[in-house]
Amino acid sequence: MSLVVCANQEQDGSTIRNNQSVYSAYSFRNTLSSTYKIPKNCQVALQSCKVNVDGRVVFSKNNHRFYHFIGQKLNRDGETAPQIDDVTSSPVIVPVIAESEQSGDVLELSLNDFANHMTDRLQSTTYHPNFKGKGSVDVLRNASSLDFLGFKISYDQNSSNDNVNSLPANDTFENVYNDLYDNDDTFSYTGGVFQRTNGDRRLPAVAISPDKPLSLNEGVFTVNISGTSGRANASGVPWFVGLSRYNNTRTPAGFYAPTYGLDAAQNPSLHNNLKNSAFADFCVYRGKESDSRLHVAHAVMEDGILQMKNVAYWDGNDTSYFNGSGGPTDLDGVDYTDVRFTATGEKMKLEIYDNKAKAWRVVTDYSATSDQGTQFKPINQACWCLHPVLGVFRLAAALTSTLEITNFDTPPVADISGYDPKKVESGGWFENLTLQGTSHIQCYELEQRSWNKIAFPDAAPTYTYIGLNASGGVDYDPVLILDPSDVYTGTPGANARQLLGFNNTIVDTSIETGSLKVFSSDFAPSLTSSMAMFVRLNNFGQNVVNAFSGNHSKILAHLPRFDNSQTTGRLYFEPQNMTFIDLNNPSEMNINEFDISFNYINEQYATVLTGQSIVCLYFRAKPE
Repeated sequence: MSLVVCANQEQDGSTIRNNQSVYSAYSFRNTLSSTYKIPKNCQVALQSCKVNVDGRVVFSKNNHRFYHFIGQKLNRDGETAPQIDDVTSSPVIVPVIAESEQSGDVLELSLNDFANHMTDRLQSTTYHPNFKGKGSVDVLRNASSLDFLGFKISYDQNSSNDNVNSLPANDTFENVYNDLYDNDDTFSYTGGVFQRTNGDRRLPAVAISPDKPLSLNEGVFTVNISGTSGRANASGVPWFVGLSRYNNTRTPAGFYAPTYGLDAAQNPSLHNNLKNSAFADFCVYRGKESDSRLHVAHAVMEDGILQMKNVAYWDGNDTSYFNGSGGPTDLDGVDYTDVRFTATGEKMKLEIYDNKAKAWRVVTDYSATSDQGTQFKPINQACWCLHPVLGVFRLAAALTSTLEITNFDTPPVADISGYDPKKVESGGWFENLTLQGTSHIQCYELEQRSWNKIAFPDAAPTYTYIGLNASGGVDYDPVLILDPSDVYTGTPGANARQLLGFNNTIVDTSIETGSLKVFSSDFAPSLTSSMAMFVRLNNFGQNVVNAFSGNHSKILAHLPRFDNSQTTGRLYFEPQNMTFIDLNNPSEMNINEFDISFNYINEQYATVLTGQSIVCLYFRAKPE
């Protein structure tokens, strides 16, 4: 029998980590000056172990997540309105470890690094364009800046004064009509001008630019339809202008739309494609061929399908200049030069410019007293990120007509840096769930709510659209859901309440300063890690299987991470009963070094260790 003492350094004075060093606290080697002989058929056990655990936050993908909600705050009694089915928002999951990181990864971060990491996670999972890039997490300390009190979680948003007229970049438009035409060269876009480039009447030129989203705080999208560069309407050519979420999914007929969307009037098998529209959440267009009237449509639920339905702006909308006119207004004979969308919270207004009268005419706007069928649906979480959609069609006398974007308001470019609806956690909520393959579940549930159905087109809406608050921001409240909730449903697996230091499952009371809303921890979270730790003897022949990782391992013993008196700092472990493991050596071994490391169950190094680590190994011949 013999005892071998291994350590990475002489004393605990140094706590500097060096992942590349053979003397780090979590992985080190002791080289012997002379050969150490291990008898044949030997066994080894951990006699004792001393480690130094620092006060970092340690967590993994599987044990920490929460949800946040940006919208109209719900009544927590679970009965009084508003409840989840009454509002246009849904909870959004915030995985503390990003999807792009390995599923078995364990993160060990200092408090400041953890706050920075959480800021990134908060911003990556914020999908409202005016809240993007504005969230943050900071370490909360006392007045002396010494004692750790928890975390401060802040939400902010852009005001209309922050809007930037940022036209889509050149060549960012892509076909959004039908996948049959993805490779057809039918349009160009440069310097705000969208031009049809193909004279074949069968080929549509309808496209979307996913470059940037429209600001929903009085963001304006203006398109010239009859000016110097926008000539489609003046030439009598059918045109299409809209705002839409970005779709990379298609209906069975190949039309770009949500998986639960369909426009039965679009039929590519006819091979003429004269229908001058495509999927868009909000749109205005000139009728095809002999129909010179102004049509307005939006995407709403009917019979469980998201469909493009006309908006009867002329029949019962007290905001419309054209109310009571008896039908869609005729564009011929009137010098209409521009169309303009304005998004204010959940309200979408459409106007057309009468150049002769030098006045903008309201086509439709939200009104609590106007008929449902005469105004747009509310802007909701499934279409928070709206992109410009343009379409130009063909007349024999005008083969290559144009439209020109003259204004497209976005949030500040710095706040939406990296925006890309084609990447996970880089676009809108609908776009993100589409990439993850779940939009047909979560987004469908949201859009099935009553405010998205025009059940009684001749009656006033029962839902009150949200506008702006007194601070000039969208009148939404952020809410944290830290445990599964029966009020904010759709929050399974939430378990970050202790991690972030809050007493309640639902955290919806913030300290407000203008548009800034701040939640502060109720208590200082414990820095105790819930991750089990193990010690390995790497250069011997013990036969150990880590069933969790599915591989053979060099684990020698399991170390309790804490006892009743201490959770961080210097910890000492000595098992009451040593567990001996065969080294499977049929003959004597000559050993000149011991290779020790500490790891988690996924075999990742436990880099939370600092300073001096000591491991005492007990060797014996296997009993007969």
